[in-house]
Amino acid sequence: MPLFLLLSTLSLFNIGIIFGGEEDFFGIFPEDYYDPRDYGQDSVTPDQMNEDETINLEKPIKDGLGKSTNSLSENESDNLNFIAVGDWKCNEQTKKTINRITQLQPDLILGLGDYTFENISPQCWFDISKPIDDIIKIAIGNHDLDYQSSYYQLLDHYNLYKPYYSFNFQNIHFVTISTEHPFEQGSIQYEFIQYDLEKSLQDPSIVWRIVFLHKPMYTASDFDENASEELKKTFHKLFEKYHVDIVLSGHTQYYQRSLPLSYNSDNPAYPVVMDNLNYDYTDSDGIIFLTAGTAGDELHTIDYLLPYYVVQERYYGMLNFDLKNSGQTLVGTFYDTENLDKVDEFEVSKDRTGKKIYSDEHSQHYNNKYFSYPEEKSWIFNNRIHLTGNDAEYDKMRVDG
Repeated sequence: MPLFLLLSTLSLFNIGIIFGGEEDFFGIFPEDYYDPRDYGQDSVTPDQMNEDETINLEKPIKDGLGKSTNSLSENESDNLNFIAVGDWKCNEQTKKTINRITQLQPDLILGLGDYTFENISPQCWFDISKPIDDIIKIAIGNHDLDYQSSYYQLLDHYNLYKPYYSFNFQNIHFVTISTEHPFEQGSIQYEFIQYDLEKSLQDPSIVWRIVFLHKPMYTASDFDENASEELKKTFHKLFEKYHVDIVLSGHTQYYQRSLPLSYNSDNPAYPVVMDNLNYDYTDSDGIIFLTAGTAGDELHTIDYLLPYYVVQERYYGMLNFDLKNSGQTLVGTFYDTENLDKVDEFEVSKDRTGKKIYSDEHSQHYNNKYFSYPEEKSWIFNNRIHLTGNDAEYDKMRVDG
């Protein structure tokens, strides 16, 4: 074959690769530009897994923790905990956060994205995170894609075949979403998540369903509002259908926790809170949304105070969950990194029928700091949002206003 014909054929082949399918990360394959040996690694990029494959977590610390059961012994459940936090970067603050995490002795860590920042290699993160390397499961953040080689090294290091996956930890089913890859209805990622959650309902050992991702579905910051709108419109109603209890995110670099929220189909920007009591809440549909982008990157300012948030605070820290009451209760505590002081604490319990009870005395005290006691006729009363329908609206309260 003449040389120019050979070159033309190769050029056409490469163009076909560049404009490949959505799940090939814009059609560029890792083997085209990334050799792990360039970064002192011997492993290779894993093959792609089937979209409906579920990864089971094998616990490295204590015997028997990898199995799923919805009935744990009292001793077992009172000694199990996991931690969630994101936006790590790689600096002295990150080291301090990791040191505090090890003091809490978690059985599992959920990374909520952004382990690197404009670095072609995540080697700094790999080095700094060695104390927690065996027990962390990660969601991919936007800065993890600053360089594609860094992104694929992260997948390779954590033995991931896709940036979205699921696993079981005791009686909890975890699903992680990649907010940096196509997730709209009809995408491969969306179909996987829907199938996986539906499948989890058929497992009698699962009591809790928790989703973790990088960008938040609800936010009080201007810069990530558009992404949050797309995420909530795509997933909130789906999560309610499949009984998701908690959604964890980073990206917004401070701590915030919502009241249990139900999706407002008529006006998605204004979620529905279904009860007016602040300290003892029963509801089978509402989802608690928590953001903890507080591991090490520079903290953001809080742009708005919104009445469906219980807590919004600018602290470096980590969100710890204790599994108690034979696996029927989750106690969430946000610890500040400096002194391991409790910034926030709440509790969610389920009875054997799946009915949820949410307890939080702290929220009533907290909201009084920002919202005056409203008139009984107001749609906000007793320090909670009260909606008689799906058409209520409210104004954001600027922090500096």
